[in-house]
This record gives sequence, C-alpha cells and structure tokens, in this order.
Amino acid sequence: MRITDANMSVLRTRWANESRGNLAEFEHQIGSGRRFTRPSQDPISSATVMRSEGRLNRMGQFARNTANARLWTGTADQALRSASDNLLRAKTLTIQGGNPAMSAEARSAIAADIRAMGESLRTVANTKVAGRSIFAGTANVDLAYDATNTYLGDNGAVRRTIDTNETVQVSISGPSVFGTPNPGDPLNGTAFEAIEAIAVAVETGDDAAMRAGLEAIDTVSNRIGSATGRIGAASQQLDAADDRRGSEELAVQTNLSKLRDVDVTAAVIGLRTAELSYQATMQATSRALSQSLLNFIR
Repeated sequence: MRITDANMSVLRTRWANESRGNLAEFEHQIGSGRRFTRPSQDPISSATVMRSEGRLNRMGQFARNTANARLWTGTADQALRSASDNLLRAKTLTIQGGNPAMSAEARSAIAADIRAMGESLRTVANTKVAGRSIFAGTANVDLAYDATNTYLGDNGAVRRTIDTNETVQVSISGPSVFGTPNPGDPLNGTAFEAIEAIAVAVETGDDAAMRAGLEAIDTVSNRIGSATGRIGAASQQLDAADDRRGSEELAVQTNLSKLRDVDVTAAVIGLRTAELSYQATMQATSRALSQSLLNFIR
C-alpha cells in the first residue's frame, strides 16, 4: 500500500487538531471547574445532574414557601398573644368594676378602658401579612371584621406547599377565634360584642352581666389557646420540613459535586500531558513538512 505525502499531511493535521482539542478541553475544565460542558461528553452523568439540579430548584421554591409560611405563623402567633393580653386586661378591669363601693364616675372610666380593649382586639383581628388579613381565610378583603363586628372573610384555609405532597395551613379562621355575631345575645357573640356588653354592665353596675361577661372572656381565651396550639403545630411542621430539606440538599449537593465538579489535580496533570503531546505532534509535523524536493533528489 502506497502512502503519499498528502495522506501523511492529512493525518498529521488530524493528530495536531486532536491534540489541540484535548489541550483546550483540559484548559476549559480548569477554568470552569466542571468535568463536562456538554451532555454528549458524559450522557449518564449529565442526566443525573439535570435531575439533581431540578430537585435543588424545587427545594429552593419549597424553602421560599416555608419562609412565607413562617411569616404567616409568626404574625398569627404574635396577634394571638396580643389578643390574649387584651382579654386579660379586660377581665381585670371587669373585676375592678364589680366593686360595689365604686362611684358611677369610676365605673364609667373603667367602662371606657374596657371599650378601648375591644377596639384594640378588633385591630388585632384585622392583622395583615403582605396586605392580606390572616384571619379572613382566603377572602380577598381589606378587613376580617368591620366596625359593626361583621365577619367579611370566609372559612377557606391558606396553605403553603413546603415539600412534595406536603402542605401546611398558615391561616386561622376569624370566627374560630373571635366568634360570630349574635346581636340578640352579645355575650355569646363575637369577642367585640361581648366586650361592649361587659362595658355596659360595668357602667350600670349589673353584677350578673359582669359575671357572665367574665365567663365570655374565658370562652374567647380558650379559643385563642386552641388557635395558638394549631399555630404551634404548624411551626413544628415547618421546622421538621426545614431539617429534612437541609439534609437532602446537602446530599444532593455532595453528589452533584462528585458528578459535575472537576478534580483539579487530575485536570492539571491531564493539561500538562496534553501540552507535551501537542508540542511533540507539532514538532514531528514541522520536521516532516519541512522537507523539499532537494531532500528526495539526494
């Protein structure tokens, strides 16, 4: 078989291109820190990396959802604590107002303080997170309760997805905490109606109504305690989800690093080997192609 100079020239050019390609590949690996930049370089690892990156993206969204859920539950917990403080103050004032030796002016002043607690309680019931009332369910309303003690929300539950097939409820229904309107029997209506009825009882010195008012305050306080327990359970669920997600994220990141990140030491050795190979190829090619017609005449 005859091998012409043209064939040898083509082969040497191909070898030089291959050596230059290997050299460029190692340079790119070291510069980017990645073992491969195209799926065709390692199809199996590339597919695994794509699945892992997709999972990390979903975990990132779950983390953002969890942070938003914490904002809701934290705000709700603080609001419930404020409501409990207001009720405790109203209860203390009611007991003071039951003193038979108290003058009408003093009872009137205490009644005014009790009404102030009622207004403060309504403000708590209209607490918002990012413009949304936390006690209005899923209703898109500005207030959960208006000035007439009417509930403007619904019984829907605001939920956040914190992991695959796992959600957590972050809202509390207003009626489950503050009650529903009952104009005919205000002490068994909303907390705001009960507070107003208690204020009237203190003003008029109605001992029986004041005692009933104290029972009404206890009823609302119990509902607040139940709601606080539900918020606490939701917070524990968020903590558990955070722990699981943190462990899984670490495992995925570790596996990704093994599949995707370059071994710098091995890459540097490969780069040096590729440089030597490229230089040897270029030197051999240069010597072979430097011959002229006179070399053959001799």
